[in-house]
Amino acid sequence: MKYELKCLKTNERLTDDYTLHHTDNALLQTQYEAPLELNEEAEGVWQFEDWLPVTDANEFIAGTVTYKAEALGEKLGLSNLWVAFHGYWPEKGGLCPTGSFKDMEAVPTIQRLSDHDGQGLICASAGNTARAFTHFCSLSKTPLIVIVGREHAGRIWVRKGISTESVRLVVVEDGEYADAKILANQLAEHLEGWQLEGGVHNVARRDGIGSLIIDAAYTIGELPDHYFQGIGGGPGPIGVHEMAERLVETGQFDGPVPRQHVSQNAEHSPIHNAWQAGRDHLLPEDFPDDEVEVYSDYLLNTAPAYGQVGGVHDILEASDGQTHSVERTDAQAAKAMVEAIEGIDIMTPGAVAAASLQQAVEAGDVDADDCILLNISGGGAERLKGDIETRTVQPWLLVSKHGGAKTVLDALAEES
Repeated sequence: MKYELKCLKTNERLTDDYTLHHTDNALLQTQYEAPLELNEEAEGVWQFEDWLPVTDANEFIAGTVTYKAEALGEKLGLSNLWVAFHGYWPEKGGLCPTGSFKDMEAVPTIQRLSDHDGQGLICASAGNTARAFTHFCSLSKTPLIVIVGREHAGRIWVRKGISTESVRLVVVEDGEYADAKILANQLAEHLEGWQLEGGVHNVARRDGIGSLIIDAAYTIGELPDHYFQGIGGGPGPIGVHEMAERLVETGQFDGPVPRQHVSQNAEHSPIHNAWQAGRDHLLPEDFPDDEVEVYSDYLLNTAPAYGQVGGVHDILEASDGQTHSVERTDAQAAKAMVEAIEGIDIMTPGAVAAASLQQAVEAGDVDADDCILLNISGGGAERLKGDIETRTVQPWLLVSKHGGAKTVLDALAEES
């Protein structure tokens, strides 16, 4: 194969077998044999196939649209602001059909599963990841068990006419995202040949999403000085940082790598709390004592990849990064500003990122002429629903977080 996996804790090299874990508290990282050769005839992430952990490209398209946001930059007092847009936006050529950059994770993951003869995928999500995998697994007829909490079931929709016969949507009626993840892990222990999509541990997800910085570098002509993104678990910023390092190490672009700016809801900001305290690990006090209502629940993650070797702490340290905590009112105002200027609806994670950029400008963390990349990680979903007929995927099973695994396994056994 064109790549190996490297354990970032032990430096061991491994042959990939859809491998998600090797050493406790450490990520695996893809090591590619050759520099990237851009495939300008391909679309989306497949332009960067050389640096994706797959044997070949599949037929499915998802990718980044990078453009200079002159009007938004003028509003913020920035002369060199760029946007990495992920979603549905016909006028800009949007390449993420379900409205978020999770599409860029799903496309190479499905190919990686096929490369290693996986029987099916198991995915737990708060909405965007589940919708992306539902869309592309439906198109590829890849068996998928997708698990969400009750409040997120309505986020799983597909375009009308797409058959979801290969998809089994499981809704944890008395649970949330954390309970969905627990159920996914339980199922993976019992379903031979099935693979977890893997979250931050899946190098196909990280490299797929990380390709946005390659698109940006080639579009801008250089690596940006700063990169802004709303963060939940961490695969996005980690993947972006890893890809930027590859571009510098191979001499394809000059360094340094972009300074990482990651932003979270003020009510639930464990990464921000730990980083500001100068710690390389999370503590219970970094999390709120009770369940809280947040502006962007897409960014609510009870086990982010912060302290693992190669995790968010390490990429913040390596890039001289910064964290931001964003109040609801600031995120709402940023969302309204971006939508009014850009003319497209955006999801709440992009609004949190935009608000953190405003914070950084006001605090002097960025200079007016710095090259800045703002990740609008999801957008155009409302526009899409106005242009294209969609349908909500109906649950296959409603389960309890206690005993849910047995309910699913029994139902699968009956089907077979």
